[in-house]
Amino acid sequence: MSKPIEVLFVCTGNTCRSPMAEGLFNLKVQRLGLEMHASSCGISAFTAPASENAVEAARELGADISGHMARQINEFIVDSADYIFCVGSRHAYALMNAFPESKGKIFTLSDRDIADPYGGTLDDYRSTAREISDAIDKLIPKLREKLK
Repeated sequence: MSKPIEVLFVCTGNTCRSPMAEGLFNLKVQRLGLEMHASSCGISAFTAPASENAVEAARELGADISGHMARQINEFIVDSADYIFCVGSRHAYALMNAFPESKGKIFTLSDRDIADPYGGTLDDYRSTAREISDAIDKLIPKLREKLK
C-alpha cells in the first residue's frame, strides 16, 4: 500500500477556515475510499479549539471538528505535506516567502480568497463552510489524478 497524499490547509488562526477544510476534506475522501489525509494549521495561530460556529457549520455538513486544536505552521509541518492549500492569496504568498524551497507545493484552495468568518454569525460560518466544501469538491478530482 502506498503512502497517502498528505494535504495541509492553512489560514490565519487555525480556528475557522482551515479546520473546516480539514474536516470536510477528510470526510469526503473517506467516503470516496481515497488514500488522502488532511491536516491544518495557521500562520498566526495560538493553541485554541476551533470556534463554536466553525464546529457547528462543519457538523451540519457531516464533519466533526470538535476535537480540533489550533497549531502554528512550522518547517516540519510544511515538509510533511505533499500539497499545501491556503484559504487566501496572502497566506500563500507568506508561505512562499517563509518556505521558498516548498513553493512548488503551495497553492490557494479557491480562485478567490475565502472570507474569514471569525467573529461573525453562524450563517457567516455556514456560507464559508459551503464555499470551502465546493472548493474541495473541485480539488479532489485533481488530487485523485495524482494517485494514478
